[in-house]
Amino acid sequence: MLPRRILLTTGLGLAVAPVVACGRRGGGDGGSRGVDGGGGGGGGQAACRVPDALAPMSEVAGAPLSYAESGTRQSFDADPAFAALLQQWAGEWVAAAGLGALMEVSTYGAYVDKCPSWHSAGRAFDIAELVHENGTVSCRYDLWGDDPSRLRSYWRLAASLSTRFTYTLGYPYNLAHHNHLHVDNGVNGYEAPSHNAGSAAQTTVVQGVLRHVFGADVSLTGSYDDITREAVRAVQRDHGIVDRLATPAGWRAFLDAAVARS
Repeated sequence: MLPRRILLTTGLGLAVAPVVACGRRGGGDGGSRGVDGGGGGGGGQAACRVPDALAPMSEVAGAPLSYAESGTRQSFDADPAFAALLQQWAGEWVAAAGLGALMEVSTYGAYVDKCPSWHSAGRAFDIAELVHENGTVSCRYDLWGDDPSRLRSYWRLAASLSTRFTYTLGYPYNLAHHNHLHVDNGVNGYEAPSHNAGSAAQTTVVQGVLRHVFGADVSLTGSYDDITREAVRAVQRDHGIVDRLATPAGWRAFLDAAVARS
């Protein structure tokens, strides 16, 4: 578990600077509000969030960041503790994905002055594309649509992100997310997440993984119905997973099994 504020090293590409104004930097996600509380963390409309000190983030796992709209390499402001959590995730993804080192991360940004999204606290990040040494994982559903290979890679990435960030929002969420995967830790903070069967966003991740990674005949409805439940149980049996999705251990085991299925 990460504390709320941690000592940061230069390896994180961060230098703490106070926020003196609510300006934009780069792009951002306006769609992280919704029925699941991706904007509010508990459903409904949340008050605007005032960020703590933000810091420029210029790389993730050693890979430079570039703005998806222009391809220009640049830094993006983020909450330092959130950026450290993102770095932890990225290290695990690189080790598990089988695609070699991460070379570049195309993003729409982190901090954006847009309420009530967690972007306004600098605790959200949008991924358009990950360029690896031996392959690329694209989140641009708007460009490639229902391509089976792309969808498999996409949902493996979504599964990996979900091990750290309760809200991992993709193309099924709304049209605004057809060009990126959004993550924030507004719900789980710096604790290990678990699955909430009442969360349409999390259940859609489960269904996307089941359908496009494990090949189960489920639809991406966001409803944790009997078909979804039985498909999850089949995956759990096949992989020797005994913990329920509602526990951090069970959620992590299910997601890790999806990431490992290259």
